[in-house]
Amino acid sequence: MRALAKIKNLKSDNCKHIIVRNLSRILDIRILDIDIETRTLSFLYQNNSTFVKVKRELFHIGFPITQCTYQESKQRTGHVQYMESTVAF
Repeated sequence: MRALAKIKNLKSDNCKHIIVRNLSRILDIRILDIDIETRTLSFLYQNNSTFVKVKRELFHIGFPITQCTYQESKQRTGHVQYMESTVAF
């Protein structure tokens, strides 16, 4: 699954480094992009419990998720369908 999260307090390259360092401990995620200008973090994760770990870790290091758009792929016969939903925290 893929998530695009708006991150509070994401203001500098140092913030970006802290996020990468701390999230790298969580094995079931892959960071795709961190954009300081839009204060967003894009990442892939395996399951809902992994997303909860990411959310908890970001909160503990001072970068809570304020809004998140989820994109889940569903395999159908012959094609992939993506379902998207947005949640504000």
